[in-house]
This record gives sequence, structure tokens and C-alpha cells, in this order.
Amino acid sequence: MMDLSIYQKDVFKKYKSNSQIARVLTEDWFNNQMYCPCCLNKSVKDFPNNKKGSDFFCEKCNNEFQLKASKKEFHRKVVDGEYHTMMNIIINNKSPNFFLMNYDVNDWNVRNLILIPKFFVNTSMIEKRKPLSDNAKRKGWTGCNFLLNRLPDQGKINVIKNEKVIEKSKINKIWKKMFFMNSKKPTFNGWTSDVLRCIEDLDNEFELREVYSHEKYLRELHPNNNNVQAKIRQQLQILRDNKVLNFNGNGKYSKLI
Repeated sequence: MMDLSIYQKDVFKKYKSNSQIARVLTEDWFNNQMYCPCCLNKSVKDFPNNKKGSDFFCEKCNNEFQLKASKKEFHRKVVDGEYHTMMNIIINNKSPNFFLMNYDVNDWNVRNLILIPKFFVNTSMIEKRKPLSDNAKRKGWTGCNFLLNRLPDQGKINVIKNEKVIEKSKINKIWKKMFFMNSKKPTFNGWTSDVLRCIEDLDNEFELREVYSHEKYLRELHPNNNNVQAKIRQQLQILRDNKVLNFNGNGKYSKLI
């Protein structure tokens, strides 16, 4: 049974900085309470040497995880690190899986925990922030944001929602269902994720022309592609082949998940 409390009295005695207290509490909770959503191994381990880009790993399947925690709920954006570093990680297919934790400072319980599978982390969801000014210590440093609203639901899997723990098998089922994306290049995955996000706005049964109506949006995300409609058809076929969609003939589709 997962304990949602992150409170530890001795941590408050040991540290004075609120940010340090929160970091220690959330990382310790994750290390002791979280399982691997990819293979359902009962525990995850923390990297002993502060490995850059990842905080935890699974000894059984070798998946890596990075935890981002906040007392505020994650909605549209998540602040991340240096822009070029993140882009290189994505392009070189070295992204970890991300966990977004929202905790309550009144009772020190985990309220929400969201999993972003590594194969959904793509360049389309990265927003470049303005470089730091000349007056800043790290002038010119450029951060980035994760744009959560650009991800489909399958790329934002609820592990805990409003202090309710979601069944492990449901989380693992979504992971397995979308794992076909793991073998693709990140730039290719971006298309799959982006088309899937567009489909979410449609009814359970929809037509090809309705997906085409998102052409402008997809062109903005992929400005180097001059044949967006062909790319849409390609992605619909991939989603059909992997049983995410059903093709009903005559340009008509239905959702299977």
C-alpha cells in the first residue's frame, strides 16, 4: 500500500532552506514508495553519484527517471533546465522518463503524480525561454519549458490523482500499449504524439478531413515539413497498425483507447 505522506520530522530539524527540505522529502518518498511503471518492479533506486539528467533507475529493466516536484499543480508548463542541453538529450534519444509530483504543504501529502514516458519527450513539447539578461550572473543562459498541453493523455499518465492511487496494472497497460514509439527516432515520435494530441479533440469516431483541419497547427510544430497531410496519413496508419485506432474505410476512423 503506497503511503502518500512525505513528512519527516528530522528533515525539518536538519535543513533550514524550504527548497532543500522539499527536495529531500520528495526524493526520499519517491525512492521508498515508487515502483517501476515500465516493468512493475516493486522498487526503484536512486543514482548514488547524482547522474546528470536522471535521479532514479530500475534495476530490472534499466529505465531511468527524473523527478520534478512542486507545491503547485502542473498545468500548461513545466520549467526545465538549459534549452540546448535538453534538445541534445532528446535528439540523441537519451531522455529519461519524467515524473511530475505535486505535494501539499499543509499536510505534506502527495496530491498528484504524473508520468511522462521517455518516448513522448520530443522537440515539439519544448519551449525555448528568453536568455538571461547581461546583468544576470549567468548572462545568456537559456532555459526551456515542457509544454504539457502539447502532449496527448497517453503521454501524461496519472499515477496519483487528487490523492487517489491509480492501479498499477492500468498504468503499465498504457505504457505497453504505447511502447511501440520507443523504437522510433524522437523527431518521428514527435509526429506520432502531435497527431495523437489532435485526435483527442475529435469524437470517438472521426474522419480524415477532421484531422486535416489541424494542418496549420502541425505545420507550426514542424516547419521543415512541406507535406503535412501525407505525414498525417502516415501517422494514422502507424496508430492503426499498433491498435490505437481502427480504420473503418472511406477515410473514417475510430479510437480504441
